[in-house]
Amino acid sequence: MSARIFGKIVFIIAVASILFSCKEQLKDLPMAESVLGKISFSEFETSMLKERFGKDIAKASESTFEERREYLREMIFREIIFDLAEKNQIDTIKEVNNEYKKKLYGISIVQGLIQDSLRSKIYSEDEIKKVYEQKKVKYLPKHILIDVKKHGEAKAKEKIDSVYQKVIAGEKFEDLAKSSSDDIRTGVNGGELGWVFAHEMVKEFENKIVEMKKGDISEPFMSMYGYHIVLLSDVKENKDLKDYESERNKIIPELDNKYSAQFNDKYLALIESLFEKYEIKIDSVEVKSFLKQLSSHKKNSEPDKDYLDLFTEDERSAVISAYGERIINAESLIKTLKTYPKDKRPELKGYNDIKMYVIDRFRNDLFEDYADDLGYTGRKEFIEEARSTMYGTYKDKLIRKFVKDKTELPSEDEIKKFYEENKENMFKEEDGTYKELLKVKASITNSLKSKKFGQSLKDWESNLFRDYKVSMNYPLIEKTFTNIKDDRK
Repeated sequence: MSARIFGKIVFIIAVASILFSCKEQLKDLPMAESVLGKISFSEFETSMLKERFGKDIAKASESTFEERREYLREMIFREIIFDLAEKNQIDTIKEVNNEYKKKLYGISIVQGLIQDSLRSKIYSEDEIKKVYEQKKVKYLPKHILIDVKKHGEAKAKEKIDSVYQKVIAGEKFEDLAKSSSDDIRTGVNGGELGWVFAHEMVKEFENKIVEMKKGDISEPFMSMYGYHIVLLSDVKENKDLKDYESERNKIIPELDNKYSAQFNDKYLALIESLFEKYEIKIDSVEVKSFLKQLSSHKKNSEPDKDYLDLFTEDERSAVISAYGERIINAESLIKTLKTYPKDKRPELKGYNDIKMYVIDRFRNDLFEDYADDLGYTGRKEFIEEARSTMYGTYKDKLIRKFVKDKTELPSEDEIKKFYEENKENMFKEEDGTYKELLKVKASITNSLKSKKFGQSLKDWESNLFRDYKVSMNYPLIEKTFTNIKDDRK
């Protein structure tokens, strides 16, 4: 190797090392500081990359200085808003407090209760990772199906074995799919199932296909649909696959759908257990009485009248179920039925129909109480997530309190001045006359107030940055998203 070439290699390595070490040195430096704390270089890059660019490094690297500066301002302003909300006791406003609780319960139930009590019992994080690995490859399988329900076990096995012998003897797979497959939809296309991921198929199909190579033909195997023979006609790399965290959020709904039957069973079992845990009873005597009254009133009502109006006050007050201070009586059932047109009302045939109604009415209360009992509503990550979703609400309340409510209406002189200065361009009629001030006064007032509000909002934000002693490192902003791949090694 010549000294010149060796020297170039040493130079390239040295430059790469400098860039990497620079990045390491930069990551803890403060991009911005205020009385609330610091935002580091790496915190800024991580946040903007995820929230603004969906983890697309190429797009992030192409962002302008102004875009980065504005995002940094938003990060700072967000923390100021949360601090102001706490200092001004925004959470004590009834509707805000209710909204926060609603979001906290929603997060606690979906991410805590549903995750821990249902989903984790059906599939694990390892299976999500397994699906992610499978999503690196797409398959184009063709199959021949012999339906066991249609032919019976013995005849179906005999038929699939016969078809398999023809396949290995050299008969064309596609022709046999057209003539023999009980899957008529795919059979007409030679058995082709289209491009799929392995995890999208039933378990037996999935297990078989991941072991095969392009051109392989499987031996007969059985699934819930019957006996199959599979030809793997093509395989390709999935070039659209993103990082695990991004794909994980897509995989979970796919697995939920795949295991929907088990999910529903466990969901209903959980509700049943909660009815027992919280001692919720459904009065079968009152249910029977209500159904009897409903049938009788429906039978005896006049065609032009609503049979639900025939229930007496005593009949309406009958309590069917209770949970804490909440009750479900016949009146609530009647009101629900009345939301449907008379000819399209659900037919209540028995106890189970009423039970499903009670479950639907009490479900959210049950989940909220259970989430409390399990401690989900006290979990730090759920509280922080609920708090972060309140940003828009806090911001609107604070802007109203400190800016909007303090923005004065324009004076008469300001309105007249605006009218005179703009009547030639804005208020001139086609015949050369001008619209009367009285007729345009409301629109001028709104326009001037909006302008005042806009300026007041800018002044308020500037004053907040001053009061919170905000400083931003502009030279450091220029260095963000440069050589970012080194930072991810």
